[in-house]
Formats: sequence, structure tokens, C-alpha cells
Amino acid sequence: MAKRKKITNAIIFVVLLCYACLSLYPLIWVILQSFKTETQFLQSIWSLPTSLRLDNYLVAFDKGNLSVYFLNTVRNTAATLIVDLVFITLAGFAFAKMKMKFKTFFFYFILVNLLIPTPIILLPMYLLILDLGIQNTLAAIVFPYFQGFAPLGLILITNYLNSVPNELIESARIDGCNLFQILYKIVVPIAMPILSTLAVLGGMSAWNEFMWALISISDISQYTLSVGISIMRDKTSILGYTPVFAALSVSAIVFVVIYLFAQKTFVKSITAGAVKG
Repeated sequence: MAKRKKITNAIIFVVLLCYACLSLYPLIWVILQSFKTETQFLQSIWSLPTSLRLDNYLVAFDKGNLSVYFLNTVRNTAATLIVDLVFITLAGFAFAKMKMKFKTFFFYFILVNLLIPTPIILLPMYLLILDLGIQNTLAAIVFPYFQGFAPLGLILITNYLNSVPNELIESARIDGCNLFQILYKIVVPIAMPILSTLAVLGGMSAWNEFMWALISISDISQYTLSVGISIMRDKTSILGYTPVFAALSVSAIVFVVIYLFAQKTFVKSITAGAVKG
């Protein structure tokens, strides 16, 4: 029995290892191309770089305006995370712990957003930001990003807060805490694992988003990484291919590193949200 278990575990390990290699290979391949010279890349896309050259990164940041795109994306992502975490936390607490009429109706009404294909609402949203006169502003980026992420975030945090004992909230009220004190002294510290997960998921969504950024931004100086890299790709005759791979590496590696540091919290939040009581 023990021998059969060891064999099963070994098979599972090999399968997971193969899956991990297949998942990581595209990223590793892109990073390897970013260290090649243009000649080496054109000769063979499968060969290894002869040395770790940083010239491509310098070209991407200097001639490809990657620094501008990078800073724009950092700003947009940070602002989106603030809006996401504040509003989703407030809504999640209301749906999980507060008594109000038609709570279930409003909860599922928000979740209907998950059923609406994104291309359908792109034109109405674009016309709306034109009417509001906020094109090429931070608000034109942040609130559509929030609208897209809110349903998933609401599901995660509501399920997580449902696992928090109601007695804990009632004890705080008896001790004289008002609603906002309960939120930032009790709910937020307890919900830090799921808030970290929401930060990673929402941040990745905002960081990598392409379609809305392409449609809503007409000012080149406001372009994000995803849009900027597509422009660099169209200029390979000037910049070359390898600086584009350098830009892709910068864009991808940021959240890979963040996830590696946050993976324990990520797993903890998912498992805790699945257990009630």
C-alpha cells in the first residue's frame, strides 16, 4: 500500500513538473531572446544567447519609450488597486455582515456583469467618457477597470467575510466601536489574506489590459505598457526584434516576482474563503 502511494505521488510530481515546465517555457524563451543580439536572433530563435547583454533593455527604455509606458502603467495599476480594494471591501462587508432589504437581489445584479461580453460594452463606455470629457485621464482608465474586476472581487471577499464569526462583530459593537472602527480595526486585519489576493488579481488585470487602454487613450504620452509594446512591435524595422522581447520581459516579470512573494497568502485566502464558521 505504501509502495503504491509512493508511485502515485511520483507520477503526480512528474506530471506537475511537466506542466510547470510547459507553463514557464514561453516566459523563459522571451527572456532568453531579450539577451541576444539582433544577428543571433535572426540566425536562430532556438539558440541560447552567448552572453547576457543589457543593450536591448537600454534601447527599449531609451528609443522605445518603455520608461514612459512603464510609469503610466504603474500609476494606472496603483490607482486601480486603491479603488478596487476600498469599494470592494466596503461592498463585501455590507453583503456579508449587514442587514438590508433586497441584499440578495443587488448582489446577483452586480454579478450579472460577469455574463456580459466585454466587446459589447466597449463602444458605450467609450461614448460615455467622450460625453464626460475625461478621455486621456486617469478616471477614464481606472473606473472601467474597476467595473470589470468588481464582480469577481465581490464574490471572493464576500465568501471570505462570511467565514468571520458574527459574534466578533457584535462584540466590537458592544465595546463601543462604530461601523468604520469595526472595518479598519477588525475586518481589514482579518481580511488581509483575501485583500492581498485581490491586489494580485486586480493588479494583474490592470497591468496587462490592452483593449480598453488602446480604445480610450489617444495621447501617446499616456499609453500603457501593453499598448506601448504593440507600438514597439510595429517599429521592429527601426528598433529591432530583441528590444521588443526586452520590453515583454519587463512587463511579464513584475507580477511573476510579486506572485512568488504572495503565493502563500494567495493559497491561504482561497482555502479560508471556502470554509465557513
